[in-house]
Amino acid sequence: MSAVASPSRRVALVGRANAGKTSLLMHLTGSLQRPVNFPGSSVECVESDVVEQGVVLRIIDLPGLGSLSPQSRDESVALALLDGRDEAPPDLLCVVLDASKLAVELRLLQQLRARQRTIVVALCKVDVAAAEGFPVDAARLQAALGLPLVVVNGATGAGVATLRALLATAPLVAPPAMATDAGAEAVASVHRDGAAPQSRTDRIDAWLLHPVFGLLALVLLGVLMFQLLFTVATPVMESIESVQQWIGDGVRSLVGPGALQSFLVDGVVNGVGSSLVFVPQIALLIAFVTCVEASGYMARAVFLLDLLLRKVGLSGRSFVPLTSSFACAIPGIVASRILGNEQDRLATIAVAPLMSCSARLPVYVVLLAAFFPPHQAGLVLFGLYGLGIVMAALVATLLRKTVLRGVSSPLVMELPVYQRPRVRLVLAHTWLAVKAFLRTAGSVILVATVVVWALGYFPHPSAIHERYEAQRAVHGQDADGERARAALDGAEAAAYLEQSLLARAGRTIQPVFAPAGFDWRLTVGVLAAFPARELVVPTLGTLYSLGEVEVGDEPDVRLRDALRTATGPDGKPTIDGLVALAVMAFFALCSQCVGTLAAIRRETNSWRWPVFTFVYMTILAWVVAVAIYQVGRWLGYGA
Repeated sequence: MSAVASPSRRVALVGRANAGKTSLLMHLTGSLQRPVNFPGSSVECVESDVVEQGVVLRIIDLPGLGSLSPQSRDESVALALLDGRDEAPPDLLCVVLDASKLAVELRLLQQLRARQRTIVVALCKVDVAAAEGFPVDAARLQAALGLPLVVVNGATGAGVATLRALLATAPLVAPPAMATDAGAEAVASVHRDGAAPQSRTDRIDAWLLHPVFGLLALVLLGVLMFQLLFTVATPVMESIESVQQWIGDGVRSLVGPGALQSFLVDGVVNGVGSSLVFVPQIALLIAFVTCVEASGYMARAVFLLDLLLRKVGLSGRSFVPLTSSFACAIPGIVASRILGNEQDRLATIAVAPLMSCSARLPVYVVLLAAFFPPHQAGLVLFGLYGLGIVMAALVATLLRKTVLRGVSSPLVMELPVYQRPRVRLVLAHTWLAVKAFLRTAGSVILVATVVVWALGYFPHPSAIHERYEAQRAVHGQDADGERARAALDGAEAAAYLEQSLLARAGRTIQPVFAPAGFDWRLTVGVLAAFPARELVVPTLGTLYSLGEVEVGDEPDVRLRDALRTATGPDGKPTIDGLVALAVMAFFALCSQCVGTLAAIRRETNSWRWPVFTFVYMTILAWVVAVAIYQVGRWLGYGA
């Protein structure tokens, strides 16, 4: 006997950008999304199910709509679903209104009512409207609209249970059309007389949108963010390093010398552990950017940089996908759908990978910690992010003057009101980013480090051990003898690595990177990172662990120390501050992410753009790295 299927309804959350739809979806369904106070953040439909009073509600969060005449691809996606072009249209529209901008919100509602669809209104941000000096009387608004209306709070979830019950039980009957002047009458009926002539947001914007003070504040915010990545995260990093060393020592005490010990310590503990050390920086970066977005300030940065972006052939709206690319280029490339001008969109897609994503951060951090003092590290990191921005501007200018000629689209963007970021959501988004990184570390990075370890460990001829064992035997048991034997242990480890399969491959390709000062181990790190940048640090962690044995009472597995003390066959250091700067510049500009190239292919529907992006970024990275190293040597640095 088959079970009777539960009745279901498809509910579309419809509203203007930044009205509060995504926060409402989370409260309605209990799912975790990523809402930000930043217009253009959502460019795809997101679905989530919930059961209410025996009815399965499939709730669909649509990209923001300015009107029912689409101006960009993300708006076209929303309208295609509303019109039922690919599947049946939704049964019910939940129109989300931002109470702090009621006058413009009601224009969209009026257009939706003309489509003769069942409508329920969710009124959000009533508290924000009150704080801005424009309180809303919800009862009078409902009476003026003649529609079911529920006040909900996106921060606390208040009113969501009532709304969910209404969505499950509301009769699927189209409402009467709204009179042309009903929107103005509704606004006039709910706002208190004598409302504040200037809102709180206006007073703040008088400073933060000032042509001088606004830009200065934006630069200071960037410097502060990068400096915090070192000053705040360092104690946590040192704790993780101590745990990593403790685990490595424990494995050595339980497993005797040989391939298994090397695999567990050099491959797993030191390889994967070298990546986990940088979780604090990744978490801080994501949390900081999320706070800036959620506060409403990110949209101000778009406004401030519009004139500058227009000089290089882009629109200020390009800042939205470019900013998203600082976390990951893939959502940034997808976010280019908000650009209505096709030339703007293609140029933005081509330069988005030049923004330093979070996967590059571990490379920066380990080299900055090894070769630059803390008071300089934050400024150098700021400069590396700036390098990507400057190169993106140059490439965009070239593209817009050649293959993508045309007039840039004007910036039409409504600035959200300032809000206090919600701690719970900031922590949730940070955890999602960290969890994704940990998932990568437990899968892709682990597999890659095992492969790198195997190529760096084999072949393992016994003749090398016999040669060094004979040299160790001639030394006594005193302190001088112990030091000599420890030095021979290090030389033996280096000898094994020098004749490994990985070393042979690295030396074959190393001449290409020699002008930039890269030795064969750095070259291998570059090659290993082409599928995904996350593989750089674990690859280097495995390589330098295999080839280095510290002289002392206890081994130290910290990668930054191994990089600082690494020497070549001639006994000279293989990496110094200048080489480190060239390496970081290379990784800042090189295209090393298969996922990013696949996203470009999907968004452009052509292989031409991903191939072009990979080629130009690789060449650009090599040229800049070589220039830094050669000019630095010519000036006498790093010698």
